[in-house]
Amino acid sequence: MADWAVKDDALIERIDELLAAAPVRQKNMFGTSAWFLESNDVMFAGAWGESIMVRVGRERTSELIKSGNAEPFDPMGGKPMREYVLLNADRIAEDDDLISWLDEASQFTGTLPPKQKKSRNKK
Repeated sequence: MADWAVKDDALIERIDELLAAAPVRQKNMFGTSAWFLESNDVMFAGAWGESIMVRVGRERTSELIKSGNAEPFDPMGGKPMREYVLLNADRIAEDDDLISWLDEASQFTGTLPPKQKKSRNKK
């Protein structure tokens, strides 16, 4: 999956509409859009072409990949993001399915500690 996915504006707009009332923030990542919880500033989902990647934890990631319901999310090729899976467009075709995945990802990500800001040592 090392090739960057083509940005899908329709999917991004759809996710934005579904998350409109949620305490989340959209940021640019991987040449497309990703969504972060405001509570801890941790990414829980992102658009990847016509697919979506969601953060569900290592155990759930393993379960989904083994069952064939998801693929590893490996945007750089050779180093998958261990707590994230990629869900193909058919898994998120209906809004109910998409919101269910976004909800699962945001619930898991909400249990994580706040993202630590990287300090820059100036010399």
